[in-house]
Amino acid sequence: MHLDQNQLDSITLWMQEHQLFATAESILSAEKAGEGNMNYTLRIKTNQRSFILKQARPYVEKYPSIPAPVERAEMEATFFKTAAQWKGVAELLPQLLHFAPDDHLQMIEDLGAGADFTLFYQRKVQIPETELTPLLTFLKALHQQSRETPPPVAFQNRAMRDLNHFHIFDFPFQPDNGLNLDGIQEGLQALAQQTIFQQPDLRKKTMALGERYLADGNTLLHGDFFPGSWLRTERGIFVIDPEFCFQGDAEFDLGVCLAHLYFCGMDWSSALDTLVEQYGEFDPTLCQDFAAVEVLRRIYGVGQLPLSMSIAEKEVATLLAIGKLSSGT
Repeated sequence: MHLDQNQLDSITLWMQEHQLFATAESILSAEKAGEGNMNYTLRIKTNQRSFILKQARPYVEKYPSIPAPVERAEMEATFFKTAAQWKGVAELLPQLLHFAPDDHLQMIEDLGAGADFTLFYQRKVQIPETELTPLLTFLKALHQQSRETPPPVAFQNRAMRDLNHFHIFDFPFQPDNGLNLDGIQEGLQALAQQTIFQQPDLRKKTMALGERYLADGNTLLHGDFFPGSWLRTERGIFVIDPEFCFQGDAEFDLGVCLAHLYFCGMDWSSALDTLVEQYGEFDPTLCQDFAAVEVLRRIYGVGQLPLSMSIAEKEVATLLAIGKLSSGT
């Protein structure tokens, strides 16, 4: 089925074929469930409940010209099934209600009214400790539980990792990549020319770190642990969208988190100290390497964020990230 909010009859037929309706249940409405980057996601309301339908298509939903593997739906569904058994992890995840592999379509619990954490990119207020703590506790539990109780399946997620590798470690650092940075923010192209494209060893460092990202490990990662995957609801804090999950270095999740805490207005050193305090032992150099690349790719790559940063502030962030990137990944 090709999921479409205007095709309620098709959705009804799909639900019937998969025996997902309760007795006397019928669909009342379908509406977009947020502005998803990767997938087509609908909130379905029936006369008895609401739930989420999430379909992976062979491209990035926000950027249809960018191909993306549909296998991400199966990886996410497998993550939900696996993590549902782990204390400290399952409590912060929505329930997977059904997965249809032929349609690359998941039926997921509706967590109700809520918003993600991207509003903190405005840097008007700090992320409350009472909300950051459960997120970091979740991450620690996910990493620990996956090492102590290895999943029965291998989370390689190779196609998604290849896609991510290109857009994180490679593309933003190509001087001739064709991305119109001034179309994102006036003056950004000149800033790129003055900073990242004037660092002859920078791309060598990012590509070396990218090889570390592609290497398999023994820790199951969320893979995209940033404010867009953190949800505030009336029921509490949740973590969503683990479609980039894979088994690798814990420091990748931690580095991505560090970069986005910095984007949300937290001092770099304070953010690192918070991770150490809340999470525990990890390699701070590797964590900061991943964080540095995440900062740079979010400023100069395709995966833009709703940042409230001037060109001068982005220059500060750029130079900080370049300075943090070690030479021995």
